[in-house]
Amino acid sequence: MQKTKSGLDTSQFIQDITEGLGNKIKNIQSKYLYDHIGSQLFEQICLQPEYYLTRTEASVLTKYSTDIINLTERRLNIIELGSGSSTKTKILLQSLIKDHDELYYFPIDVSHTILHDSIRKLSSDFLNLHIIGISSDYTIGLKKAAEFINEQYHVPDRKLVLFLGSSIGNFEPVEAISFLQMVRDRLDKNDMFLVGFDLKKNQEILNRAYNDKAGITARFNLNLLARINREIGGEFDLESFNHHAYYDENLGRVEMHLVSKRDQDVYIKGGNKTFSFKENESIHTENSYKYDLKQIYDLASDSGFEVRQNFLDERGWFTLTVLSPM
Repeated sequence: MQKTKSGLDTSQFIQDITEGLGNKIKNIQSKYLYDHIGSQLFEQICLQPEYYLTRTEASVLTKYSTDIINLTERRLNIIELGSGSSTKTKILLQSLIKDHDELYYFPIDVSHTILHDSIRKLSSDFLNLHIIGISSDYTIGLKKAAEFINEQYHVPDRKLVLFLGSSIGNFEPVEAISFLQMVRDRLDKNDMFLVGFDLKKNQEILNRAYNDKAGITARFNLNLLARINREIGGEFDLESFNHHAYYDENLGRVEMHLVSKRDQDVYIKGGNKTFSFKENESIHTENSYKYDLKQIYDLASDSGFEVRQNFLDERGWFTLTVLSPM
């Protein structure tokens, strides 16, 4: 099986890109934003003053990590979906490690490089932390982590699964239900699922968050075209596309697009296809849905979970929600 430079199946990458660009409304799956360069750029986005999400979620973790842990059994394993740099996770780990002679942490991320870097840093910070990194998507990674836990007699079988960063917002509503159901199917009755939800708020705040003055989000979005060029022989001229992000209040989501500045044709060698763009035609690259508390309760119920508790920041911009299987 041929792989791209980022380790993905080349044929699947080509198929997804050509199918998406062949649609009447052109689109590319948001997971392809996160190659090595994209993941690094996203880490920079999290540091931008307009991007409140990371700081706000970290403040909730700092304030409530003990309360979150008190809802769970002390002897448990931590599994994180889309772990990234694990920066915010350290806050929770610091609270947990106090009561553990040893603790198992399973970071799951599609970026092998980011995973390796975070494991190296955490290993030096937490000497009693056993880290088993899994480079894969959420479904396979969670399955592998659960199998490891079940097969090790000396490892506690209780699990706390983390899904931070409001990543749930990248799913379409129906997909979010399917995703939560997948997680539910791999959890036991006494396990817990901690999910970060970005809450609905003033649209000016949201628009600024996805259009930072430093232009990092624009570079992150445009890197998707550069990745197609690098990995499957695309011939995109990045200067001919603009980053465009805005909050759609009716749909309750921020949309990210790459907008063609002119009429143009783009050839992709890997798929042996040429795609035509009209001036102002866009490629839809990502959605980020924002929730209210009722929607969170409904989503949990539809997925086989119940809400144990919501932990909100003082402005009510973000919640870390503890779910338990019904």
